[in-house]
Amino acid sequence: MSLPLVALFSQTALAAGSQLKVSPKPKQSQEKLAIATPTEVIEIDVVNQIIDLNANSSYEAFRFEPDYLSLKPGTVVRFKGSTGRHTVSSVRGMYPEGARPFEIRGKPQMDVAFEKEGVYGIRCRVHGRHGMAMLIIVGDPKVNLDKARSQKVGKKEAVKFKLLFERLDKEIAAKS
Repeated sequence: MSLPLVALFSQTALAAGSQLKVSPKPKQSQEKLAIATPTEVIEIDVVNQIIDLNANSSYEAFRFEPDYLSLKPGTVVRFKGSTGRHTVSSVRGMYPEGARPFEIRGKPQMDVAFEKEGVYGIRCRVHGRHGMAMLIIVGDPKVNLDKARSQKVGKKEAVKFKLLFERLDKEIAAKS
């Protein structure tokens, strides 16, 4: 019996054992893991929680990296850095019907499988007030797009989600 083969694809280098990355300015990078088993390949997208003490704004200082993912149903996302006061929390009403809300606290990393198609709004409960939010799009976003877009969130989260929904709207228009 062979052991799973793990391959890491990354555009950024993380310090060994680090749970929190401090960078001088925002970067759009995305780590991906591919785990090959004897019968299938499981894709894992990696999202880091960032505190950037040199940032020019709270949106840059407290952020998920990346803050926008488009996934196939069944893709696993590995959230890293949910330590200290950071959390990864699904936003009430911003996930498809049948999907389970989740919250990650006090874990250096945790994997979440996204099975249901639709839009998922994610935030840090503590730093959401600084605009620390992200969107995950699984398959067809139209499943719950209107409902997700209409949810009430804090002022800076609303600004961040507005930008993320504009990005999604451009993707949808490009596919039409």
